Amino acid sequence: MILLAALKSIDAKRFGVLPRFTILFSSLFLLGTPLTHSQFVHTEKTEIVDASGKPLLIHGISIGNWFVLEGYFWRFGGLSQSQTEVELLFDDLLGPTHAREFLYNWRQNFMSEADIHRIKNDGFNTIRIPLHTKYLKTDDDEGFKLLDQFMKWCNQEHLYVILMLESGVGGFTGEASDDGPGYPWLLKDAGMQAYVDDAWARLANHYKNEPMILGYDLLNEPLLWNGYLDLENLIEPEYRRITAAIRKVDAHHMLILQPPLGRFSAFGAPFDDNTVYSFHSYSATPRPEFLRQYLDYRSKYAVPILFSEIYGERPPEWLIAHVDLAEKSNIGWMIWPYKKMDGETTGPYTFPSPANWGKIITFAHQPRDDRAVRDRNSLRPPQPETDAMFAEILENEKNQHVAVHSEYLDLPGISAHR
Repeated sequence: MILLAALKSIDAKRFGVLPRFTILFSSLFLLGTPLTHSQFVHTEKTEIVDASGKPLLIHGISIGNWFVLEGYFWRFGGLSQSQTEVELLFDDLLGPTHAREFLYNWRQNFMSEADIHRIKNDGFNTIRIPLHTKYLKTDDDEGFKLLDQFMKWCNQEHLYVILMLESGVGGFTGEASDDGPGYPWLLKDAGMQAYVDDAWARLANHYKNEPMILGYDLLNEPLLWNGYLDLENLIEPEYRRITAAIRKVDAHHMLILQPPLGRFSAFGAPFDDNTVYSFHSYSATPRPEFLRQYLDYRSKYAVPILFSEIYGERPPEWLIAHVDLAEKSNIGWMIWPYKKMDGETTGPYTFPSPANWGKIITFAHQPRDDRAVRDRNSLRPPQPETDAMFAEILENEKNQHVAVHSEYLDLPGISAHR
């Protein structure tokens, strides 16, 4: 009891958590009692609630291009879109050793304590992180080290975190972001299914006692294209398999499920009692009809729904209209993305690209076949210039160089701006 009293006397602001942290700590280490839903963010009928049972409306932002590289963040377009394709391009431009060093430093620099403080001050309460399995193969792998530090900063600011496995999972979208083979083999390949189950179990086991983890987003945007309509009935069985793997080690964190092709009609009745159903918008017209299928599912099954990605690179009026629609329907929301290289589109936060980055873009757009190699190499920037540009990126990505475009942050529900 002396230890418990000492814990209660600690300044909660120092750790960025409410006094309930002492309750969790004492349960784990003093009383030895089992953890319960009520010690974490969890669902109660149609609501997401915090550990005290108070409704929690998510106002969040996602961290793109940190663990998971996407070509459009680098303004490459066409030929270099997936993580593997981007890495091969960097190998080509920098040499394999220098490219690995660059990307390691990119990950180390990309998110800092100052970035977390900025996100909190701008009114957000949740951060969503897409992850690649290649950095999470063991408990002491680079990914866990980065995430553990990230969680310390989020605890200090009392910011919730959603973890989402997006890449390195064998393909499930038919799109570049999953860094898969171009076909959704995860839905059919037993070996890859076992690999993904193991990856999720490792991630959940590592964070099963972390109250600032809001939940686990199991698969991002499964089956993006109508050409995969014949496979949509395989998505829910995949979710059931992953859920079973997670629940063996973590019975209490929320799960977040996205539908195939954006259609909730592909879902049956809920099969887990602590699950949120989510959806995205990248081009939809922000009218009440857009929400109808999601609101109907919420009413039918008495479960929460979450607007987990609203594209923040369209005109700010479009973004604001979507957020306003969500707020009026009592739906939590998250915008995409936090912090990207400046370019043709803007978004809420950008950092400067090198002055001659257009030369890298031109080179990236060239085909790699044998017939084009001479023409392609003629467009290769001199090595000292290339090296200097990539060194500049490592500096520019840091928080102090980020430009804030406030017109994208004048959002309903964010107290700092409304």
